[in-house]
Amino acid sequence: MVGGELTTTQAKAIAELSETYGKGYLEITTRHDIQLHWIKDEDAPEIFAKLEKLDLTTDMCGQAYPEARYGDVRNIVTCPVSGVQKGELIDTLPIVKETVKFFTGRKEYLDLPRKFKIAISGCPLNCIKPEINDLALIAVKIDDSIGFTVLIGGGIGPPPILAKPMNIYIAPEEALSFIKAIVEVYRDYGSRESKAKARFKWMVEVLGVEKIKTLIEEKLGKKLKSFDAKSLNLNWEEHIGCQPQKQDGLFFLVVPIPMGMLTSDKFLRIAQIADDYCGGKFRLSPLQKIVLVNIPEEKLHEVEERLKQIGFFMNKPSLRWTAIACPGHFCGKALENPKIRALEAIEHLERVFNGKLKNDYVRICFSGCPNSCGHHAIADIGLQAVKLENGDPIPAYNIYLGGKAKVSKLFLKAVPADEVKLKLEDIIKAYLNSQDEFKSFRDFAESLLVRGKLE
Repeated sequence: MVGGELTTTQAKAIAELSETYGKGYLEITTRHDIQLHWIKDEDAPEIFAKLEKLDLTTDMCGQAYPEARYGDVRNIVTCPVSGVQKGELIDTLPIVKETVKFFTGRKEYLDLPRKFKIAISGCPLNCIKPEINDLALIAVKIDDSIGFTVLIGGGIGPPPILAKPMNIYIAPEEALSFIKAIVEVYRDYGSRESKAKARFKWMVEVLGVEKIKTLIEEKLGKKLKSFDAKSLNLNWEEHIGCQPQKQDGLFFLVVPIPMGMLTSDKFLRIAQIADDYCGGKFRLSPLQKIVLVNIPEEKLHEVEERLKQIGFFMNKPSLRWTAIACPGHFCGKALENPKIRALEAIEHLERVFNGKLKNDYVRICFSGCPNSCGHHAIADIGLQAVKLENGDPIPAYNIYLGGKAKVSKLFLKAVPADEVKLKLEDIIKAYLNSQDEFKSFRDFAESLLVRGKLE
């Protein structure tokens, strides 16, 4: 879904495909996409044909080749409320759409050393965590001009590395040519000796930012304009709940889809709500959520009641909006189902703490392996599945703390999976009991990491 945007016609057709071929189940991903599972080989051509008629594609996702070849530009992430968010410097959707259209299906960009992930953000909350991407364009203002500064070389697979500033400025009309140039630099100069060392972040580590800048300038045939990126605020927050848009009288509403898991029926009913109140469109967020936009203020209560009938409640703690988990139950690398474990933990914490967490922002993320597809490496509380050898191997989780605008650190090793929710309860309880001492969970986590244990 380009920029996460889709029409209700597309959504209804996807729900039908899910019902017909995917056991009535679908998942929203962390890159504005939808995954259908349990697809039979013989059904794939018909599904592809139906998607093409909907102006949808399965391009820009997936790379099963065992060597450092056939990587592509992945779906570009952007703020899920671009164009309606108060305080945004620029609506990034037009640039995202132009860039995705350019790269989709172009053979000269389908043999990169590995996948290449891009983020383009104009959001004041820095909501899409651009620093975890290979390339990030972040909106900035110089005098009266608005454009982008650039970060490169991010990625949270092991070892997690946050992107580095290039200290340059790109005008909006130059964005596509710049992105094209850097992708070509990666294609032409990236390592192909080992798939494990072929991601762009390794190229940045080996060559350095300045050398890559020089290679880009050679592709563009001109020097890049300088910008001091020290002024950037790279803390991030997510959009949660219901918020006023910059358009008077209109609101957007983020639906708290648990870990992106949906039945085809619920997806269809959300599409019907978007038909009735949102002009026949809605959006998918990079947090595995759905965003309904352009809701008239006088219709908000009706929309919330319709969502409640489906099972989505807007008065829950922020955990519902910020928790994510990888689709490990469909991946051979994961040791168990992180989504179900995450849902179990979130529901347990809601029962135990009830309304006490409503105004507290704690982001809990689950991954089924070290690759951090569930973003555990940058979470307030991150959990990574491991195998606990105690007679028969049983699933367990390492618990990390203190992520956000930096990489999280290991706090507890190999907590048995069935004890995870209780250990999370202990951590949250300790935080709530010490709120007079700490301004945020992040400050509390830093203290906890220094102490090395719960008191």
